[in-house]
Amino acid sequence: MRPTTLRAGTAAGASALALLLLAATPAAARGPGGYGPGPGGGGTAVTTTGDSGAGSLRAAVQAANASGSGTVVLSDRVYRLALAGTDDTAAAGDLDVTGRLVVEGRGATIDAAGLDRVFDVRPGGSLTLRDVTVTGGRIAGAPGTTGGASGGGVLNAGTLVVQHSTITANTATRAGGGIEALAGSTTTVMRSTLSHNSTGPTPGNGGGLHLTGTGTVHVERSTVTGNTAASEGGGLWNSATGTMTVSRSTISGNTASGAAADNGGGGLFNDGGSLTVDRSEVRGNSADGAAGSGGGLFNNAGTLTVTRTVVDGNDARRAGGGIEALMGTTTLDRTALTGNTTGAAPGNGGGLHLTGAGTVRIDRGMVTGNRAANEGGGLWNSEPGTMTVTHTRISGNTAPVGPDVFQDGAGTGFTVDGQRVPGEA
Repeated sequence: MRPTTLRAGTAAGASALALLLLAATPAAARGPGGYGPGPGGGGTAVTTTGDSGAGSLRAAVQAANASGSGTVVLSDRVYRLALAGTDDTAAAGDLDVTGRLVVEGRGATIDAAGLDRVFDVRPGGSLTLRDVTVTGGRIAGAPGTTGGASGGGVLNAGTLVVQHSTITANTATRAGGGIEALAGSTTTVMRSTLSHNSTGPTPGNGGGLHLTGTGTVHVERSTVTGNTAASEGGGLWNSATGTMTVSRSTISGNTASGAAADNGGGGLFNDGGSLTVDRSEVRGNSADGAAGSGGGLFNNAGTLTVTRTVVDGNDARRAGGGIEALMGTTTLDRTALTGNTTGAAPGNGGGLHLTGAGTVRIDRGMVTGNRAANEGGGLWNSEPGTMTVTHTRISGNTAPVGPDVFQDGAGTGFTVDGQRVPGEA
């Protein structure tokens, strides 16, 4: 069994850390506004809120597809989809994008009203959304088909850019309540909000956004809040071969309700891929399934890097109130784990919990005020795991069994704030 190594920080170091964590607070995602149709005021103005005929949004999308590209200019009104049906030409159901389409919303709302998803970006297509709200999307197709039951708001098989926009109150049976990004796609969310989107139970991953296969997702200066997933990744879900970066963003109040021990990730779930979270806040998320783990983040045998981030006030029923690491590699740099909690099933690792033969490294951080129902109020390391903690303050954590930090297995000790604590059996 490998030992846990801890070195306590100095008072001066703690003060410096506090200033550093203040700098980690992300810039607030700006609300809609600030974009016009571009230099020269070009673009096709949509003149009716109806869903068919000349001057409609649907007609403008079809025209852009036919010409290969186009900019559609809306006004501060509600545009509702009403033509039922299924095709890939935007003639009915959702708005299919096959060319390069820019939607200048100017405060508009596009509401699918439960008819279908709102946008379907086809392979080779490109969609840029600016200053628009996408809502009311609902997709309930066959879960066994690629994308068939995913992407309540937007299904992206090409290139998607969301700027100063809101994706809210959309639902999908399979995954990606707000956005589903398919293999080969690139998705960028900037200064935008993903809120109150949800997935159904089959399997029910990625309430706000879900990435399938080898793709790239970048979330910057945005807010992901109030989303729900029936199983994993209440806010965001990254695939085994995916690359996801979250920068200067807030992930808060999201819920994942999977019942198994390898379900959860109330805020974010990394299913074996590469997930980087930088200068962000992960607050108040929950893994509330019977054995759900990773209230804030769940790293499932992948590579998770968290820098200059606050992980605070998250909860999980089983383990890892703040972070659950199931094998893989987890690195925390200048990051605070504060006020996270676990339930009693079994209730280990209030701040962070490592399951299996993974590696965790925590440097120049803070682990304070976390609570575990059973063991490891702050940190919990598995018997085959390797955990190294340096220049980090560990204080004020509580657990009925075991100290602030718990090393599973007999005969191994470690050092906390200069005091040796015996290993626990």
